[in-house]
Amino acid sequence: MVNSDVQLLIHGKNIADFDVLIPNKNVELKSVNKVANKNYLFLNLTISKNATPGNVIIKFTKGKESFKYVYELKPKPQRAQNGQAVTSEDVIYLITPDRFANGDITNDSTDDTLEKVDRYNENGRHGGDLQGVLDNLAYIEELGATTIWLNPVLENDQPAYSYHGYGISDFYKTDTRFGTNEDYKKIVDVSHKKGMKVIMDQVFNHCGSGHWWMNDLPSKDWLNQWDTFTRSNFTNIASSDPYVSSDDYELLTRGWFDKNLPDLNLENTFLETYMIQNSIWWVTYAGIDGIRLDTYPYPNKHAMSKWMKALTAEYPGFYMVAETWAERASYLSYWNNDKPNRDGYTPHVSSISDYALYYSIIRAFGKDGDVSELYKTLAEDFVYGNAANNKVFNGNHDVDRLLALLDENVDKLKLSMVFTLTTRGIPQIYYGDEILMKNKRPDGKVRQDFPGGWKNDKRNAFTKEGRTVEEEAVFNYIKTILNWRKTASSIHNGKLTHYQPRDNVYVYFRYTETENTMIIINNSNKNYNDFDLKRFEKSLKGYNGGKDIINDKLIDNLDHIAISKNSALIIELTK
Repeated sequence: MVNSDVQLLIHGKNIADFDVLIPNKNVELKSVNKVANKNYLFLNLTISKNATPGNVIIKFTKGKESFKYVYELKPKPQRAQNGQAVTSEDVIYLITPDRFANGDITNDSTDDTLEKVDRYNENGRHGGDLQGVLDNLAYIEELGATTIWLNPVLENDQPAYSYHGYGISDFYKTDTRFGTNEDYKKIVDVSHKKGMKVIMDQVFNHCGSGHWWMNDLPSKDWLNQWDTFTRSNFTNIASSDPYVSSDDYELLTRGWFDKNLPDLNLENTFLETYMIQNSIWWVTYAGIDGIRLDTYPYPNKHAMSKWMKALTAEYPGFYMVAETWAERASYLSYWNNDKPNRDGYTPHVSSISDYALYYSIIRAFGKDGDVSELYKTLAEDFVYGNAANNKVFNGNHDVDRLLALLDENVDKLKLSMVFTLTTRGIPQIYYGDEILMKNKRPDGKVRQDFPGGWKNDKRNAFTKEGRTVEEEAVFNYIKTILNWRKTASSIHNGKLTHYQPRDNVYVYFRYTETENTMIIINNSNKNYNDFDLKRFEKSLKGYNGGKDIINDKLIDNLDHIAISKNSALIIELTK
């Protein structure tokens, strides 16, 4: 590894009473650190650049009592060194694994976890697993998404509400109800063979109350603890607010997300190192292509900055998207900034979740909405270090389904997809939106089962035959755009020029030196048989025609064009 130092957490009854020796010329035991709890030791090792893969013996001695532990040094996989970057060429498909497909019914309930399967409970485990994702990679591939992001699949040994994955009880172990570490790695391997990528959902802010260390904490400051249960204020902007009160800041960064989600204290340097090493280990072990970091503004931000620097030192250019839930671009720019903020903090984040644009999408295409919302939000891109890295989305696992928010107007859903998939940034869509899932919260309803993912389902929407006529039409609409987008360099790397919307019609261009794509979004109830394009002649200069990729029609007149109400055109321009 680039960083030759490694910290080992050692846990055992009164292990602090033992002396430690590593008789290996290529592994130096730099320090043995004791903490308040005698059941823990933290060993700091330096691995020589001359070290080779193999077993390292760690000797523990107390008087006449002694034992050995075999610690294995493994080679750094070539695949991990050359990990694929997630870029604006990609489209991310977000999956809640427990609700996607049940590929292995034998692991629906397991002996080593508390909560058992109960598909009739909207907050319970439904049995979806990694094999279910593997079984349906071809569906995602057909749709045209290039990257999958799974909500966390690590062990969540909680008595209830464990399906979502964010109450992790072992940061190194895949939940047995999902599969094994090897199964997770297999998803990455198979995805890579298909030319697809995988983003891992990681959590630094909290763990689950069922984590093994909760019964025997290394030290009191391993967690952010209060005299009585104190919940976070969930005010993301408190982390960047120059006028924030210490009370508000403390509540954000030290308050607990929930009673069953203890807040991790990353100001504890042993824990900070543990989490950073865990993250790097997963990249190296599984060969993942990116990380989505949950609740990014909540933990100690200096620890998060250190994590990003450590990660990119090992894997330069590695993709990391921060969950940054704030409604304004100015708030978000604190995390996507190419220079130190005024308080001296530099985030080193490669991508943020563009909630400002998400809310604009919902306002624009919701009831009585106006596409000027999109125009005005994009006009604020000057505040970012690199807006092209923002993750753009029109739905996820934490909000009402897209169709529900758009008053079940399918035309508006299609318009939101056109915008999401052609504007600047890295687009992400949520599983099931392509087949018109429409539930509203609570969360368990939004994260609904994909029809056909379970053996006895009445229909299988993974297949054409299992989709309704309307579902099939929307699936094919999105599929057409996604598969065209795979080779659309104007969308991948092109600049953006947009024109102030008039009469709820938004026109913009994505272009490089050699390619130009015009997008027209008619968000109005007016049909245009003769929409005048003269206003856009500077952007159309040098082009005399094009192809509407949605309807597969050639266009030979760039003076006027026909566009129906509540519809869009994506026109690849030709000279």
